[in-house]
Amino acid sequence: MLRDLHPAQHTQYVSVNDLLGGEQPLPEHLDAVNFTYLGVQCHVYGVLHGLKGGTNLQYRAFVNRTIRAAAGLRFGETQFKRLFDGIDVEMDDWLEIPPRDAFMTQIAASLMPWRFVRIVRQSRREGRTPTDRFGAGGVRRLQDIGGSPAFHLLSPDERRRIAGFLPPHAYLVENCRRRRRRGQFAGPVFPDRDWFWLARIEPYINIPLRSIHMLEYAVERARLANVDEVSLFVGEIHNSDLTWYSGWNLQTDPDELVRDTVSATIDRAREYAASSQRASRVPFLAATLLGAFAPLMIWLTVGVAAVRLHHYL
Repeated sequence: MLRDLHPAQHTQYVSVNDLLGGEQPLPEHLDAVNFTYLGVQCHVYGVLHGLKGGTNLQYRAFVNRTIRAAAGLRFGETQFKRLFDGIDVEMDDWLEIPPRDAFMTQIAASLMPWRFVRIVRQSRREGRTPTDRFGAGGVRRLQDIGGSPAFHLLSPDERRRIAGFLPPHAYLVENCRRRRRRGQFAGPVFPDRDWFWLARIEPYINIPLRSIHMLEYAVERARLANVDEVSLFVGEIHNSDLTWYSGWNLQTDPDELVRDTVSATIDRAREYAASSQRASRVPFLAATLLGAFAPLMIWLTVGVAAVRLHHYL
């Protein structure tokens, strides 16, 4: 697989110590990592999209401002057309979440009723909160940074470490093993409490393979349309995944499982990009709904059994 990798051009990043101890002004736009892949110039923006586009309204406006200023054809992760303004094409990265994982994502999120209630409350709060907490009262803390433009003053690699994620290649290997139920299933823990739900669902949402799908899909769509520049708006972590992936040689990877899994992902993404039809979401949605309702049925059954037991005592 041929790749033409250009060094990424960054905003002026600062260290964690300087960010927490300084008074740097907040950026006006998201930062991008920039590279050329298969002849297409790519600008990749990592977004802290939370459950509803960001943990507060100010952050969503920050993302929308960046999208409006972005160059080329503007691609977005699944649901980004609904969450933000100005996305031209959604990349349907849900295709790399097998139905079993879609089911388990919902189980992980809602098996315990109080966990489900917390997620619902967080989602509602994101739609009503005007600004982030970072720097409130003159105090800058990492546990308040998960909805702030200040997060983007740190480099993507630093942000990845703060969020608790593995390096890109190790994370891809883990994703491939999880597909075979051979990997570790302990999710990363982000320091901001607004992201409490992430560690629960992360083992099932196939972030690295979705990253590969999105780049391959967007670049293939661009090539077929004779477009030589694209902007990709993706969840944070995908951006550092893609920067690494754009310079990686799949054929030299020693792990056969990784080679086979990634090759299949690339083929699916390119074939889908060339298709004039959207994929059916019925299996994915059915698995998602089943996973959401299964805990409810379990707890209803437990409740009925408890009432009957109380009646007989």
